Amino acid sequence: MNPVFSIVMEAFLFVSLYIQVFLIITLFEHREALFRSKEKGARRKEQGGRSKEIGEGRKEAESVPTVSIIVPCFNEQATVVGTIESLKRLRYPADKLSILAVDDGSTDDTWSYLERYAADPQVRIFRKENGGKHTAMNLGIAESRSDIIGCLDADSFVHAEALSRMAPLFADPRVMAVTPAIKVRAPQTVLEHIQYAEYNIGIFLRKMYSVFNAIHVTPGPFSLFRRSVFEQVGPFKSAYNTEDLEMALRLHSHNCVIENAEHAYVYTTPPATVRALVKQRVRWTTGFLLNVRDYRRLFFSRKHGQIGTFTLPAGVISLVTVLFFAGYAAVDAATTTADSLSRWYLVGWQWHWQWPSFQPFFIDTTVVRLLTFALVVLALAFLFFGKRMATGSWKPSRDMAYYTIFYGFIAPVWVAISWGRALTRNVGSWR
Repeated sequence: MNPVFSIVMEAFLFVSLYIQVFLIITLFEHREALFRSKEKGARRKEQGGRSKEIGEGRKEAESVPTVSIIVPCFNEQATVVGTIESLKRLRYPADKLSILAVDDGSTDDTWSYLERYAADPQVRIFRKENGGKHTAMNLGIAESRSDIIGCLDADSFVHAEALSRMAPLFADPRVMAVTPAIKVRAPQTVLEHIQYAEYNIGIFLRKMYSVFNAIHVTPGPFSLFRRSVFEQVGPFKSAYNTEDLEMALRLHSHNCVIENAEHAYVYTTPPATVRALVKQRVRWTTGFLLNVRDYRRLFFSRKHGQIGTFTLPAGVISLVTVLFFAGYAAVDAATTTADSLSRWYLVGWQWHWQWPSFQPFFIDTTVVRLLTFALVVLALAFLFFGKRMATGSWKPSRDMAYYTIFYGFIAPVWVAISWGRALTRNVGSWR
């Protein structure tokens, strides 16, 4: 291997390992709070038990904040009713919760489904010309008068206890936004199981980032904001089809605190095909790169904390690393294939089979091999920690196996496309 190339590879591996070790150390420093015995109670509540956090008793009902949840819709006729019904089932004082569904110029029957709620006192419906999700959100904000304003994408469904587990975090006056734990709803196919494991890792990572106030996205599935946030930093705006990411970076630029409620579950409907998945992730990743470019002033700024000294640099480095190793793997595979074909052309096909043997004196202990091994071990640890935080179980499952086997073949595709689009500022369409 070329010495310069070897140094570059070792540098990428070392930085990637540093990022993973940092997050693992963060986990163990806060393990008592994260893996506390309350998980059993939380899981019982998830299965149908009644929450005692908010909503029981006149005194508690009088003290909880008013909440408005905005549901922006564009061609969501298949899921919007289920989304609204999940909000109506939230265990939260009904007189403190309002739902605002905004049809952003749908071309299907979304509005017809929304009209079912025209007489519902808890639901208000609005219809406007298509202008993008941010315009639908801003309409809802303008029409709301609640203390807390939230968003729920029209293809997501909230657990009945989600709001009651998130609202108490606003008791801390420093907290300006709260994010939930997002899960994949009822995975069936191999692709959905891969995403199920990925979202579980996301639950782990988002909680780790919240420990040092470095969450870089307030996701559309049920993020909550203080109303004063929009007076302080302004409304949502068009941001490369990733308004929720831009809003989080804008909050950090104003030194706001974003918290995470790791037991407030929201279920999202994942893409059903590889093509749809790649398109979604290209949008997310391209939006991340372009928004990071716009907010580059946050990088390595101690004034803005760990979002600029850890999260954003780690995100960019990770995307560069994926591209580097995917390219290396592709070139290596092409070279190996070419060598095999040349050998076959010259001497014919020769098959040699022997049982693998273990030779301790011939173990490859180069820096690259050792760093790679450590990265694989920590990646598996992330899978298990994510599973534990999402389900309370350490038991391996098939979604973890599918993720381990297939994810590495899919992710480099959207990362490569995203880099190309970000460099040319080709945002693409939402759908």
